[in-house]
Amino acid sequence: MARIKSAWEIALEKTKDIEIDEEKYRTDKLSKDGMALAGGYLNNTDKKIEEVATQYASYTGEDLKLVREGMVNTIMANISLPSDDIYQMRFERNCDLVNLVTSGDSQATGLMQQIGDFLKQYLDAKSAFVDRMKAQIQQAMENNPEGVNSQQYSQIINQNLKKMDDQYGEALENTKESLRQLLG
Repeated sequence: MARIKSAWEIALEKTKDIEIDEEKYRTDKLSKDGMALAGGYLNNTDKKIEEVATQYASYTGEDLKLVREGMVNTIMANISLPSDDIYQMRFERNCDLVNLVTSGDSQATGLMQQIGDFLKQYLDAKSAFVDRMKAQIQQAMENNPEGVNSQQYSQIINQNLKKMDDQYGEALENTKESLRQLLG
C-alpha cells in the first residue's frame, strides 16, 4: 500500500528547487526603503527633513542609487491635481524631498515651483468655474423657476469639470515627465 503524503510534504517537494535571487531581493528592499523614507516624511508632519537627510546620507554607492529611485517614485506618485487647499503643505514637503534627492539642483527646484503655481492655478480655475455655474443656475431659477432642471445643470457642470480635469491632468503629466527626467 502506498504512503499518503501530507500537504506539508507535498509543498516541500514542490518548493525544493526554488531559489531566492539575493540581488533582486536586495534591490527591491532598497527601493522600498526609499519609498518608505519619502512616504514617512510626507505622512508625518512632525518629521523633519534633516532626519530624512541623515537617513538618506547613510546609504552609499549603488544602495544610494536604489534608495533614491524609490524616493523619486514616491515623489512622482504624490504629485497630482489637488481637490482642495490642503494639498499645499504636502506639496511643500514633496519639494523638500526633491531638493534632497537633487542636492538642491536649481532646474528641479524651479520646475517644482512651476508645478506648485500650476496646481494653484488649477484650484483657482476650478473654483471660478463652479462660482460662474452657480451664478448662472441662480439667474436661471430667478428668471424661470419651473424651467430649471437641476439634474441637467449638474450634468453640464460635471462634464465641464471632467474636461477641465483632463486638460490640466494631461499638462501635469507632461510636466511630471520632465521632472522625472531631471530626477533621473
